Amino acid sequence: MAKKEEDTKKAQELQQKYMQLQMFNQQLQQLQKQLETIQNQSAEIQTILLALDDIAKTEIGKEMLVPLSSGIFVRAEIKDNKKLKVNVGSNTIVEKNVQETKALLDRQILELNKLNEDLTSQYSKITAEAEKVQAEVQKMSA
Repeated sequence: MAKKEEDTKKAQELQQKYMQLQMFNQQLQQLQKQLETIQNQSAEIQTILLALDDIAKTEIGKEMLVPLSSGIFVRAEIKDNKKLKVNVGSNTIVEKNVQETKALLDRQILELNKLNEDLTSQYSKITAEAEKVQAEVQKMSA
């Protein structure tokens, strides 16, 4: 009878460990999605920074294609290559020059890099915990 109780207890512990592993896996998948989003945002900001350099060098009166949304463009004429309209949050639009806008974007990149570091650290900790639990499962299953 004691053997059966011991086997039942071991099976319950194994089940708990498997549930823990599933939870870790879900957390890791979510962190991975967040990291990918951060990388995409950072790449988009880098592209914008390059575009700002191009706009600053563009002649007044020159026609160019301006994106309205993904894959949709409109022809526009540059009337001012020094001042930009920038959404600073809560749909508040302010006028900034190219350097001010680049400084704002640089700060956003720094924030994204910090967030990336934090999430990467969490990812590493959860991975280490998952490996520890996996080793316990293997030991219990042997």
